Amino acid sequence: MTTAETLQLERLVDDPEIRRAAAKTLKGFCLTYLPHHFPLDLPDYFDELTDALQHHDLKRLEIIGFRGCAKSTTASLALVLWAALECPDLYPFIIMVADTTAQASINMATVQHELRENELLLRDYGHLKYKRIDDPRPEPTLESDDDWQKMNCVLDSGVRILARSRGQKIRGLKHRQHRPSLVIADDVEDLDWVRTQENRDKSDRWMRGNVLPSIDEAQGRMVIIGNWLHTDGLMARLKNTGLFKVLEYPLLREGNGTEIERCTWKAKYPTQEAIDRKRDELGDIGFRREMLLQVVPEEGQDVHPEDITYYDEPPFDDGNHLAHGVDLAISTKESADYTAIVSGEVTWTEGRTEIYVQPHPIIRHMTFTNTMAALDNVRHSSPMSSEFFVEAVAYQQVAIEEMERRAFSVQGMHPIKDKRARLRVAARYIKNGTIKFPRHGCEQLLTQLFGFGSEKHDDAVDALVYLILGVIGDGIEEAKVHYV
Repeated sequence: MTTAETLQLERLVDDPEIRRAAAKTLKGFCLTYLPHHFPLDLPDYFDELTDALQHHDLKRLEIIGFRGCAKSTTASLALVLWAALECPDLYPFIIMVADTTAQASINMATVQHELRENELLLRDYGHLKYKRIDDPRPEPTLESDDDWQKMNCVLDSGVRILARSRGQKIRGLKHRQHRPSLVIADDVEDLDWVRTQENRDKSDRWMRGNVLPSIDEAQGRMVIIGNWLHTDGLMARLKNTGLFKVLEYPLLREGNGTEIERCTWKAKYPTQEAIDRKRDELGDIGFRREMLLQVVPEEGQDVHPEDITYYDEPPFDDGNHLAHGVDLAISTKESADYTAIVSGEVTWTEGRTEIYVQPHPIIRHMTFTNTMAALDNVRHSSPMSSEFFVEAVAYQQVAIEEMERRAFSVQGMHPIKDKRARLRVAARYIKNGTIKFPRHGCEQLLTQLFGFGSEKHDDAVDALVYLILGVIGDGIEEAKVHYV
Protein backbone atom coordinates (compact mmCIF):
# COMPACT_ATOMS: atom_id res chain seq x y z
CA MET A 1 0.00 0.00 0.00
CA THR A 2 1.41 3.42 -0.95
CA THR A 3 1.97 6.24 1.54
CA ALA A 4 -0.97 8.20 0.11
CA GLU A 5 -3.26 5.17 0.46
CA THR A 6 -2.07 4.63 4.02
CA LEU A 7 -2.83 8.27 4.95
CA GLN A 8 -6.23 8.02 3.27
CA LEU A 9 -7.02 4.86 5.23
CA GLU A 10 -5.97 6.50 8.51
CA ARG A 11 -8.25 9.47 7.75
CA LEU A 12 -11.04 7.07 6.89
CA VAL A 13 -10.66 5.23 10.18
CA ASP A 14 -10.69 8.49 12.15
CA ASP A 15 -13.89 9.82 10.55
CA PRO A 16 -17.07 7.89 11.51
CA GLU A 17 -19.08 9.29 8.61
CA ILE A 18 -16.44 8.17 6.11
CA ARG A 19 -16.28 4.78 7.83
CA ARG A 20 -20.01 4.22 7.52
CA ALA A 21 -20.04 5.39 3.92
CA ALA A 22 -17.16 3.06 3.03
CA ALA A 23 -18.88 0.13 4.76
CA LYS A 24 -21.76 0.25 2.28
CA THR A 25 -19.62 -1.98 0.08
CA LEU A 26 -18.07 -5.24 1.23
CA LYS A 27 -14.64 -4.17 0.04
CA GLY A 28 -14.91 -0.90 1.98
CA PHE A 29 -16.07 -2.82 5.06
CA CYS A 30 -13.05 -5.15 4.83
CA LEU A 31 -10.56 -2.30 4.54
CA THR A 32 -12.22 -0.23 7.26
CA TYR A 33 -13.04 -2.73 9.98
CA LEU A 34 -10.94 -5.80 9.15
CA PRO A 35 -7.59 -4.52 7.83
CA HIS A 36 -5.78 -6.88 10.22
CA HIS A 37 -7.21 -9.76 8.19
CA PHE A 38 -6.00 -8.20 4.92
CA PRO A 39 -2.44 -7.06 5.68
CA LEU A 40 -1.16 -7.39 2.10
CA ASP A 41 -2.06 -5.50 -1.03
CA LEU A 42 -5.23 -7.03 -2.36
CA PRO A 43 -5.22 -9.68 -5.11
CA ASP A 44 -6.28 -8.97 -8.69
CA TYR A 45 -9.61 -10.71 -8.27
CA PHE A 46 -10.67 -9.03 -5.01
CA ASP A 47 -13.03 -6.50 -6.59
CA GLU A 48 -14.84 -9.18 -8.57
CA LEU A 49 -15.00 -11.45 -5.52
CA THR A 50 -16.46 -8.83 -3.18
CA ASP A 51 -18.85 -7.53 -5.85
CA ALA A 52 -20.29 -11.01 -6.29
CA LEU A 53 -20.51 -11.69 -2.55
CA GLN A 54 -22.35 -8.42 -1.85
CA HIS A 55 -24.74 -8.83 -4.81
CA HIS A 56 -28.10 -9.33 -3.09
CA ASP A 57 -29.78 -10.61 -6.24
CA LEU A 58 -27.15 -13.29 -6.82
CA LYS A 59 -28.99 -16.12 -5.08
CA ARG A 60 -26.60 -19.00 -5.82
CA LEU A 61 -22.85 -18.37 -5.87
CA GLU A 62 -20.00 -20.90 -6.04
CA ILE A 63 -16.42 -19.75 -5.52
CA ILE A 64 -13.42 -21.95 -6.30
CA GLY A 65 -10.16 -20.46 -5.11
CA PHE A 66 -6.59 -21.54 -4.45
CA ARG A 67 -5.47 -22.30 -0.93
CA GLY A 68 -4.81 -19.07 0.97
CA CYS A 69 -6.59 -16.86 -1.57
CA ALA A 70 -8.61 -15.19 1.24
CA LYS A 71 -11.90 -16.71 0.07
CA SER A 72 -12.73 -18.00 3.57
CA THR A 73 -11.75 -14.72 5.25
CA THR A 74 -13.83 -12.75 2.77
CA ALA A 75 -16.90 -15.01 2.72
CA SER A 76 -17.03 -16.77 6.11
CA LEU A 77 -15.94 -13.75 8.15
CA ALA A 78 -16.24 -10.43 6.32
CA LEU A 79 -19.46 -11.26 4.45
CA VAL A 80 -21.08 -12.62 7.62
CA LEU A 81 -20.25 -9.48 9.59
CA TRP A 82 -21.13 -7.11 6.74
CA ALA A 83 -24.47 -8.82 6.07
CA ALA A 84 -25.38 -8.89 9.76
CA LEU A 85 -24.34 -5.33 10.55
CA GLU A 86 -25.00 -3.43 7.34
CA CYS A 87 -28.01 -5.37 6.01
CA PRO A 88 -29.90 -6.76 9.03
CA ASP A 89 -33.27 -6.45 7.30
CA LEU A 90 -32.11 -8.52 4.34
CA TYR A 91 -30.19 -11.09 6.37
CA PRO A 92 -31.89 -11.67 9.73
CA PHE A 93 -30.78 -15.33 9.91
CA ILE A 94 -27.26 -16.28 8.77
CA ILE A 95 -25.88 -19.82 8.85
CA MET A 96 -22.20 -20.68 8.43
CA VAL A 97 -21.46 -24.29 7.43
CA ALA A 98 -18.12 -26.09 7.74
CA ASP A 99 -16.99 -29.68 7.26
CA THR A 100 -16.62 -30.54 10.96
CA THR A 101 -18.06 -29.36 14.26
CA ALA A 102 -14.58 -28.27 15.35
CA GLN A 103 -14.14 -26.08 12.27
CA ALA A 104 -17.66 -24.67 12.65
CA SER A 105 -16.79 -23.73 16.26
CA ILE A 106 -13.60 -22.00 15.11
CA ASN A 107 -15.48 -20.04 12.45
CA MET A 108 -18.07 -18.89 14.97
CA ALA A 109 -15.39 -18.01 17.54
CA THR A 110 -13.66 -15.81 14.94
CA VAL A 111 -16.89 -13.97 14.19
CA GLN A 112 -17.68 -13.53 17.88
CA HIS A 113 -14.15 -12.30 18.61
CA GLU A 114 -14.57 -9.47 16.09
CA LEU A 115 -17.99 -8.59 17.50
CA ARG A 116 -16.65 -8.49 21.06
CA GLU A 117 -13.14 -7.12 20.60
CA ASN A 118 -13.05 -5.06 17.40
CA GLU A 119 -13.06 -1.50 18.73
CA LEU A 120 -14.35 0.14 15.55
CA LEU A 121 -17.18 -2.38 15.15
CA LEU A 122 -18.23 -1.86 18.75
CA ARG A 123 -18.07 1.91 18.35
CA ASP A 124 -20.12 2.00 15.14
CA TYR A 125 -22.51 -0.94 15.42
CA GLY A 126 -23.00 -1.83 19.07
CA HIS A 127 -22.51 -5.02 21.06
CA LEU A 128 -23.21 -8.70 20.79
CA LYS A 129 -25.87 -9.87 23.21
CA TYR A 130 -24.25 -11.89 25.95
CA LYS A 131 -27.42 -13.31 27.46
CA ARG A 132 -28.08 -17.01 26.95
CA ILE A 133 -30.16 -17.89 23.94
CA ASP A 134 -33.28 -19.56 25.24
CA ASP A 135 -34.63 -21.53 22.33
CA PRO A 136 -34.89 -25.21 21.45
CA ARG A 137 -31.91 -26.97 19.99
CA PRO A 138 -32.61 -28.65 16.65
CA GLU A 139 -30.81 -31.86 17.63
CA PRO A 140 -31.06 -32.19 21.43
CA THR A 141 -29.68 -35.72 21.42
CA LEU A 142 -26.56 -34.73 19.49
CA GLU A 143 -25.64 -31.34 20.94
CA SER A 144 -25.16 -30.28 24.52
CA ASP A 145 -26.62 -26.98 25.63
CA ASP A 146 -23.12 -25.53 25.86
CA ASP A 147 -22.38 -26.58 22.29
CA TRP A 148 -25.61 -24.97 21.12
CA GLN A 149 -24.64 -21.72 22.84
CA LYS A 150 -21.13 -21.75 21.32
CA MET A 151 -22.54 -22.17 17.81
CA ASN A 152 -25.07 -19.39 18.21
CA CYS A 153 -25.18 -15.65 18.69
CA VAL A 154 -27.84 -12.95 18.41
CA LEU A 155 -26.99 -9.30 17.80
CA ASP A 156 -28.75 -6.28 19.27
CA SER A 157 -30.44 -5.83 15.90
CA GLY A 158 -32.04 -9.26 16.25
CA VAL A 159 -29.86 -10.93 13.62
CA ARG A 160 -28.98 -14.51 14.48
CA ILE A 161 -25.71 -16.11 13.33
CA LEU A 162 -25.55 -19.88 13.60
CA ALA A 163 -22.72 -22.31 12.81
CA ARG A 164 -23.35 -25.87 11.62
CA SER A 165 -21.22 -28.72 10.30
CA ARG A 166 -21.68 -30.99 7.29
CA GLY A 167 -24.56 -33.39 7.81
CA GLN A 168 -26.22 -31.46 10.62
CA LYS A 169 -29.85 -30.51 10.32
CA ILE A 170 -30.58 -27.15 8.72
CA ARG A 171 -33.90 -27.74 7.03
CA GLY A 172 -36.77 -26.57 9.21
CA LEU A 173 -34.68 -24.17 11.29
CA LYS A 174 -36.23 -20.75 11.86
CA HIS A 175 -35.21 -17.64 13.74
CA ARG A 176 -38.45 -16.08 14.90
CA GLN A 177 -40.43 -15.85 11.66
CA HIS A 178 -37.33 -16.03 9.45
CA ARG A 179 -35.97 -18.94 7.49
CA PRO A 180 -32.22 -18.84 6.71
CA SER A 181 -31.58 -15.76 4.58
CA LEU A 182 -27.86 -16.34 3.96
CA VAL A 183 -26.08 -19.71 4.07
CA ILE A 184 -22.30 -19.78 3.57
CA ALA A 185 -20.75 -23.25 3.14
CA ASP A 186 -16.97 -23.23 3.47
CA ASP A 187 -14.89 -26.27 2.39
CA VAL A 188 -17.54 -28.79 3.42
CA GLU A 189 -15.58 -31.66 1.82
CA ASP A 190 -11.95 -32.74 2.02
CA LEU A 191 -9.79 -35.14 0.03
CA ASP A 192 -10.37 -38.11 2.33
CA TRP A 193 -14.14 -37.58 2.28
CA VAL A 194 -14.51 -37.41 -1.51
CA ARG A 195 -12.56 -40.60 -2.16
CA THR A 196 -15.70 -42.75 -2.09
CA GLN A 197 -18.90 -42.33 -4.05
CA GLU A 198 -20.86 -43.20 -0.92
CA ASN A 199 -19.55 -40.07 0.82
CA ARG A 200 -20.04 -37.89 -2.25
CA ASP A 201 -23.63 -39.08 -2.50
CA LYS A 202 -24.14 -38.27 1.20
CA SER A 203 -22.92 -34.70 0.66
CA ASP A 204 -25.15 -34.32 -2.38
CA ARG A 205 -28.26 -35.62 -0.56
CA TRP A 206 -27.55 -33.40 2.42
CA MET A 207 -27.02 -30.28 0.28
CA ARG A 208 -30.03 -30.82 -2.00
CA GLY A 209 -32.36 -32.33 0.57
CA ASN A 210 -31.42 -30.37 3.69
CA VAL A 211 -29.49 -27.16 3.01
CA LEU A 212 -30.91 -25.72 -0.21
CA PRO A 213 -34.57 -26.37 0.70
CA SER A 214 -34.03 -24.62 4.06
CA ILE A 215 -33.23 -21.23 2.49
CA ASP A 216 -35.89 -18.55 2.29
CA GLU A 217 -37.39 -18.92 -1.19
CA ALA A 218 -37.98 -15.22 -1.80
CA GLN A 219 -34.79 -13.55 -0.55
CA GLY A 220 -32.44 -16.30 0.63
CA ARG A 221 -28.91 -16.69 -0.74
CA MET A 222 -26.48 -19.60 -0.86
CA VAL A 223 -22.72 -19.10 -1.11
CA ILE A 224 -20.44 -22.14 -1.28
CA ILE A 225 -16.65 -21.91 -1.41
CA GLY A 226 -14.05 -24.61 -1.85
CA ASN A 227 -11.76 -26.34 -4.31
CA TRP A 228 -12.01 -28.92 -7.09
CA LEU A 229 -11.29 -32.10 -5.13
CA HIS A 230 -12.98 -34.63 -7.40
CA THR A 231 -14.71 -34.66 -10.77
CA ASP A 232 -17.77 -36.01 -8.95
CA GLY A 233 -17.41 -33.95 -5.74
CA LEU A 234 -20.05 -31.61 -4.38
CA MET A 235 -18.53 -28.52 -6.01
CA ALA A 236 -18.53 -30.21 -9.41
CA ARG A 237 -22.08 -31.49 -8.98
CA LEU A 238 -23.42 -28.09 -7.99
CA LYS A 239 -21.63 -26.46 -10.93
CA ASN A 240 -23.25 -28.99 -13.26
CA THR A 241 -26.74 -28.03 -12.08
CA GLY A 242 -26.38 -24.69 -13.86
CA LEU A 243 -28.06 -22.99 -10.89
CA PHE A 244 -24.90 -21.41 -9.48
CA LYS A 245 -22.78 -18.56 -10.78
CA VAL A 246 -19.28 -20.02 -10.62
CA LEU A 247 -16.13 -17.94 -10.07
CA GLU A 248 -12.68 -19.56 -10.24
CA TYR A 249 -9.49 -17.98 -8.90
CA PRO A 250 -6.31 -19.98 -9.56
CA LEU A 251 -2.97 -18.63 -8.42
CA LEU A 252 -1.68 -18.51 -11.99
CA ARG A 253 -3.60 -17.40 -15.06
CA GLU A 254 -2.60 -17.24 -18.70
CA GLY A 255 -0.45 -14.23 -19.48
CA ASN A 256 -1.23 -11.24 -21.67
CA GLY A 257 1.07 -12.23 -24.49
CA THR A 258 4.34 -10.98 -23.01
CA GLU A 259 4.07 -13.33 -20.03
CA ILE A 260 3.53 -17.08 -20.06
CA GLU A 261 1.67 -16.99 -16.74
CA ARG A 262 0.35 -14.22 -14.54
CA CYS A 263 0.21 -14.47 -10.74
CA THR A 264 -3.16 -13.32 -9.42
CA TRP A 265 -1.81 -12.27 -6.00
CA LYS A 266 1.54 -10.60 -6.52
CA ALA A 267 1.74 -9.27 -2.97
CA LYS A 268 1.65 -12.79 -1.57
CA TYR A 269 3.77 -14.45 -4.25
CA PRO A 270 5.93 -11.62 -5.62
CA THR A 271 8.54 -13.74 -7.40
CA GLN A 272 8.88 -17.00 -9.26
CA GLU A 273 10.99 -18.23 -6.35
CA ALA A 274 8.05 -17.71 -3.98
CA ILE A 275 5.79 -19.70 -6.29
CA ASP A 276 8.41 -22.46 -6.62
CA ARG A 277 8.74 -22.67 -2.82
CA LYS A 278 4.98 -23.21 -2.59
CA ARG A 279 5.21 -25.89 -5.27
CA ASP A 280 8.00 -27.63 -3.36
CA GLU A 281 5.99 -27.39 -0.15
CA LEU A 282 2.84 -28.97 -1.60
CA GLY A 283 4.42 -31.25 -4.17
CA ASP A 284 3.45 -31.20 -7.83
CA ILE A 285 0.07 -32.90 -7.41
CA GLY A 286 -0.85 -30.82 -4.36
CA PHE A 287 0.21 -27.60 -6.08
CA ARG A 288 -1.81 -28.32 -9.19
CA ARG A 289 -4.85 -29.27 -7.15
CA GLU A 290 -4.68 -26.67 -4.38
CA MET A 291 -3.20 -23.71 -6.24
CA LEU A 292 -4.03 -24.18 -9.92
CA LEU A 293 -7.53 -25.63 -9.36
CA GLN A 294 -6.88 -28.73 -11.42
CA VAL A 295 -8.69 -31.95 -10.57
CA VAL A 296 -5.60 -34.12 -10.23
CA PRO A 297 -5.94 -37.86 -9.61
CA GLU A 298 -4.02 -39.56 -6.87
CA GLU A 299 -0.76 -41.19 -7.87
CA GLY A 300 -1.26 -44.63 -9.37
CA GLN A 301 -4.49 -43.83 -11.20
CA ASP A 302 -4.52 -45.61 -14.53
CA VAL A 303 -7.17 -43.67 -16.45
CA HIS A 304 -7.54 -39.88 -16.27
CA PRO A 305 -10.45 -37.74 -17.49
CA GLU A 306 -8.31 -36.37 -20.31
CA ASP A 307 -7.75 -39.94 -21.59
CA ILE A 308 -11.40 -40.37 -22.54
CA THR A 309 -12.58 -40.10 -26.15
CA TYR A 310 -16.25 -39.16 -26.44
CA TYR A 311 -18.74 -39.68 -29.23
CA ASP A 312 -22.05 -37.98 -29.96
CA GLU A 313 -23.79 -40.63 -32.08
CA PRO A 314 -22.90 -44.33 -32.33
CA PRO A 315 -22.41 -45.72 -35.86
CA PHE A 316 -25.26 -48.31 -35.54
CA ASP A 317 -24.42 -50.14 -38.75
CA ASP A 318 -25.99 -53.45 -39.78
CA GLY A 319 -22.52 -54.91 -40.14
CA ASN A 320 -21.61 -54.17 -36.52
CA HIS A 321 -22.32 -56.27 -33.48
CA LEU A 322 -22.74 -55.71 -29.76
CA ALA A 323 -20.35 -57.02 -27.15
CA HIS A 324 -21.19 -57.11 -23.45
CA GLY A 325 -18.84 -57.36 -20.49
CA VAL A 326 -20.52 -58.93 -17.46
CA ASP A 327 -19.43 -58.94 -13.82
CA LEU A 328 -21.83 -61.09 -11.83
CA ALA A 329 -22.71 -60.71 -8.15
CA ILE A 330 -25.78 -62.83 -7.46
CA SER A 331 -26.95 -61.11 -4.28
CA THR A 332 -29.38 -58.38 -3.33
CA LYS A 333 -27.76 -57.55 0.00
CA GLU A 334 -26.96 -53.87 0.38
CA SER A 335 -23.36 -54.68 1.34
CA ALA A 336 -22.81 -56.99 -1.63
CA ASP A 337 -21.13 -56.09 -4.89
CA TYR A 338 -23.28 -55.07 -7.83
CA THR A 339 -23.96 -56.99 -10.99
CA ALA A 340 -22.67 -54.87 -13.87
CA ILE A 341 -23.32 -55.22 -17.59
CA VAL A 342 -21.41 -52.85 -19.87
CA SER A 343 -22.25 -52.99 -23.56
CA GLY A 344 -20.40 -51.68 -26.60
CA GLU A 345 -21.04 -51.52 -30.32
CA VAL A 346 -18.06 -53.05 -32.10
CA THR A 347 -17.29 -51.61 -35.52
CA TRP A 348 -14.53 -51.75 -38.10
CA THR A 349 -13.59 -48.24 -39.23
CA GLU A 350 -10.76 -47.38 -41.60
CA GLY A 351 -8.77 -50.46 -40.85
CA ARG A 352 -9.22 -50.60 -37.08
CA THR A 353 -11.70 -51.94 -34.60
CA GLU A 354 -13.50 -49.46 -32.35
CA ILE A 355 -15.84 -50.02 -29.42
CA TYR A 356 -18.60 -47.50 -28.74
CA VAL A 357 -19.58 -48.02 -25.09
CA GLN A 358 -23.35 -47.79 -24.78
CA PRO A 359 -24.97 -45.33 -22.33
CA HIS A 360 -26.74 -46.42 -19.16
CA PRO A 361 -24.91 -49.64 -18.27
CA ILE A 362 -26.67 -51.92 -15.80
CA ILE A 363 -25.19 -51.55 -12.30
CA ARG A 364 -27.46 -52.91 -9.56
CA HIS A 365 -28.16 -55.67 -7.06
CA MET A 366 -29.96 -58.62 -8.65
CA THR A 367 -30.95 -62.20 -7.88
CA PHE A 368 -29.91 -65.00 -10.23
CA THR A 369 -33.36 -65.01 -11.85
CA ASN A 370 -33.35 -61.23 -12.33
CA THR A 371 -29.83 -61.39 -13.76
CA MET A 372 -30.84 -63.94 -16.38
CA ALA A 373 -33.86 -61.79 -17.29
CA ALA A 374 -31.65 -58.68 -17.57
CA LEU A 375 -29.17 -60.48 -19.81
CA ASP A 376 -32.03 -61.68 -22.00
CA ASN A 377 -33.37 -58.12 -22.26
CA VAL A 378 -29.92 -56.86 -23.25
CA ARG A 379 -29.67 -59.53 -25.94
CA HIS A 380 -33.00 -58.53 -27.47
CA SER A 381 -32.52 -54.76 -27.10
CA SER A 382 -31.00 -54.41 -30.58
CA PRO A 383 -31.28 -56.14 -33.95
CA MET A 384 -27.49 -56.49 -33.92
CA SER A 385 -26.03 -59.80 -32.80
CA SER A 386 -24.71 -59.97 -29.25
CA GLU A 387 -21.67 -61.56 -27.70
CA PHE A 388 -21.19 -61.84 -23.94
CA PHE A 389 -17.92 -62.02 -22.00
CA VAL A 390 -18.46 -63.27 -18.45
CA GLU A 391 -15.92 -63.96 -15.73
CA ALA A 392 -15.71 -67.73 -15.35
CA VAL A 393 -14.85 -68.19 -11.67
CA ALA A 394 -16.73 -69.77 -8.78
CA TYR A 395 -20.53 -69.55 -9.09
CA GLN A 396 -20.30 -67.39 -12.24
CA GLN A 397 -19.60 -70.61 -14.14
CA VAL A 398 -23.16 -71.70 -13.35
CA ALA A 399 -24.48 -68.55 -14.98
CA ILE A 400 -22.35 -69.19 -18.08
CA GLU A 401 -23.75 -72.72 -18.36
CA GLU A 402 -27.28 -71.39 -18.05
CA MET A 403 -26.58 -68.77 -20.73
CA GLU A 404 -25.24 -71.48 -23.04
CA ARG A 405 -28.37 -73.54 -22.39
CA ARG A 406 -30.43 -70.50 -23.47
CA ALA A 407 -28.40 -70.20 -26.69
CA PHE A 408 -26.42 -67.08 -25.74
CA SER A 409 -23.18 -66.43 -27.57
CA VAL A 410 -21.10 -66.38 -24.39
CA GLN A 411 -17.41 -66.68 -23.66
CA GLY A 412 -16.01 -67.36 -20.22
CA MET A 413 -13.20 -65.06 -19.18
CA HIS A 414 -10.30 -66.42 -17.11
CA PRO A 415 -8.48 -63.22 -16.22
CA ILE A 416 -5.42 -62.87 -14.06
CA LYS A 417 -6.23 -62.18 -10.40
CA ASP A 418 -4.70 -58.71 -10.21
CA LYS A 419 -7.51 -56.28 -11.10
CA ARG A 420 -5.17 -53.37 -11.59
CA ALA A 421 -3.01 -55.33 -14.03
CA ARG A 422 -6.14 -56.19 -16.03
CA LEU A 423 -7.19 -52.55 -16.08
CA ARG A 424 -3.76 -51.42 -17.24
CA VAL A 425 -4.02 -53.70 -20.27
CA ALA A 426 -7.51 -52.38 -21.08
CA ALA A 427 -6.46 -48.77 -20.40
CA ARG A 428 -4.15 -48.79 -23.41
CA TYR A 429 -7.17 -49.04 -25.68
CA ILE A 430 -9.02 -46.35 -23.76
CA LYS A 431 -6.10 -43.97 -24.11
CA ASN A 432 -5.55 -44.54 -27.83
CA GLY A 433 -9.20 -43.86 -28.62
CA THR A 434 -10.19 -47.41 -29.55
CA ILE A 435 -12.78 -47.28 -26.77
CA LYS A 436 -15.21 -44.39 -27.03
CA PHE A 437 -17.72 -43.22 -24.43
CA PRO A 438 -21.02 -41.36 -24.82
CA ARG A 439 -21.07 -37.78 -23.56
CA HIS A 440 -23.93 -38.61 -21.22
CA GLY A 441 -25.13 -41.80 -19.56
CA CYS A 442 -21.87 -43.33 -18.29
CA GLU A 443 -21.18 -41.05 -15.33
CA GLN A 444 -21.20 -43.83 -12.72
CA LEU A 445 -18.94 -46.03 -14.84
CA LEU A 446 -16.46 -43.20 -15.41
CA THR A 447 -16.48 -42.27 -11.73
CA GLN A 448 -15.49 -45.83 -10.85
CA LEU A 449 -12.89 -45.80 -13.62
CA PHE A 450 -11.21 -42.55 -12.54
CA GLY A 451 -11.36 -43.53 -8.87
CA PHE A 452 -10.30 -47.16 -9.29
CA GLY A 453 -8.61 -48.37 -6.13
CA SER A 454 -10.32 -45.82 -3.86
CA GLU A 455 -13.98 -46.20 -4.85
CA LYS A 456 -15.98 -48.63 -2.74
CA HIS A 457 -17.33 -50.40 -5.83
CA ASP A 458 -15.54 -51.23 -9.07
CA ASP A 459 -18.02 -53.67 -10.63
CA ALA A 460 -18.68 -51.49 -13.69
CA VAL A 461 -14.93 -51.22 -14.30
CA ASP A 462 -14.60 -55.00 -14.15
CA ALA A 463 -17.41 -55.38 -16.68
CA LEU A 464 -15.80 -52.78 -18.97
CA VAL A 465 -12.45 -54.58 -18.74
CA TYR A 466 -14.09 -57.92 -19.65
CA LEU A 467 -15.72 -56.20 -22.62
CA ILE A 468 -12.41 -54.78 -23.84
CA LEU A 469 -10.29 -57.88 -23.17
CA GLY A 470 -12.98 -60.11 -24.68
CA VAL A 471 -13.00 -58.14 -27.92
CA ILE A 472 -9.20 -57.99 -27.90
CA GLY A 473 -9.10 -61.77 -27.62
CA ASP A 474 -11.55 -61.91 -30.51
CA GLY A 475 -9.11 -59.90 -32.64
CA ILE A 476 -9.19 -56.18 -32.00
CA GLU A 477 -6.51 -55.46 -34.58
CA GLU A 478 -6.65 -56.22 -38.28
CA ALA A 479 -4.76 -59.35 -39.32
CA LYS A 480 -1.77 -58.43 -41.43
CA VAL A 481 0.29 -60.36 -43.96
CA HIS A 482 4.00 -59.80 -43.59
CA TYR A 483 6.28 -60.37 -46.62
CA VAL A 484 9.81 -61.52 -46.05
